[in-house]
Amino acid sequence: MRLPPRTGAWRIVVAVALATVAASVVTTGCSAGLGGPPSSRAAVDGEIRFTFAPDPIWDYMNETGIVDEWQDDTGYTIDTSATWDEFGLFAGGHADIISTASFEVPYLEEQTQRETVIIGRYNAERSRILIREDDTAQSVEDLRGKRIGVFTTVSGTLVWSALIKQMHELNLVDAADGDSDFEIVVADIQNLSNLLARGEIDACVCYPDLSARELRDGSVKPLYDGKSSANLFAELDAPGHDGPMGNVFVARADWVKDNSEEVSAFLDLWNRGLAEWRSHRDEIIERYPQHFAVSTNEDIDFMKQYVNEHDWIVDSVRFDQQWAEDESSVFDLMRSTDIIGDDISEPTFLPSEEVSR
Repeated sequence: MRLPPRTGAWRIVVAVALATVAASVVTTGCSAGLGGPPSSRAAVDGEIRFTFAPDPIWDYMNETGIVDEWQDDTGYTIDTSATWDEFGLFAGGHADIISTASFEVPYLEEQTQRETVIIGRYNAERSRILIREDDTAQSVEDLRGKRIGVFTTVSGTLVWSALIKQMHELNLVDAADGDSDFEIVVADIQNLSNLLARGEIDACVCYPDLSARELRDGSVKPLYDGKSSANLFAELDAPGHDGPMGNVFVARADWVKDNSEEVSAFLDLWNRGLAEWRSHRDEIIERYPQHFAVSTNEDIDFMKQYVNEHDWIVDSVRFDQQWAEDESSVFDLMRSTDIIGDDISEPTFLPSEEVSR
């Protein structure tokens, strides 16, 4: 289960991941966009060009006037663009800050030929491995040879591949030659848990917010006590850590060098957003159910309870050097389990807090 140690393999792997993620999120009905007028995307002094996929916290900050208040207080403006082509805007120099998974940043740099810096964190990789309610499997080891559904053989599945190799010496997916100890079934992300409940697959790498109905009615259940890939990574490789991150805020290195005050202000705004999330989680889920792929009152209530118990949003967008080192260790894990080659470098992090030990 090894990707060839050349960056070409990494390029193919993550390109497929990003295309899959973009397509999947569109199909879940996340129709609300970023607040603000359409973007001209030309650099302007005092303006932060921010491209982000539709997001409930950002929508809430816009609709409740928090972004306007921040702009009045700081004198900065945020020029936002709701697009799934974050890489394209970034590559063309039309975005200062975008978001992607921390373990996908090396591809971002290679694809855009731009040096980047991770300036903030946002949410943890939240996928779980689910099985049917009547399945007696205790771990993935008990599923050897069975059908495991994934929405892509890369992206978050790569993290699970590393963890499964570490825990059980089994190959989940192999982007090099397809070898696996399981029968891998690639399917639409929002249908995976339904396929599982119907018995068309035996397990899935699924997101809880796209499995609300089946988790609520008890037709499926998670392995590993409901732990996400981020939870298991912390438990096995980085005690106390909250990653790897499904989304971090990534900025152009040259822009960060010349705009340190804007970077700090941007992080302050998002810390306000995270505080609003902690204080108004239920309201935000009710207000933007499309962002959580739920629509019925029963599923909305279930999602509110689930998120309150298994929140994947971090407490603070800022991080210290210790956190950056722990986050980088996901690359050590993927190298040691032959998921990526030794020549893949860790991203550059910009801590904005003192190390706390």
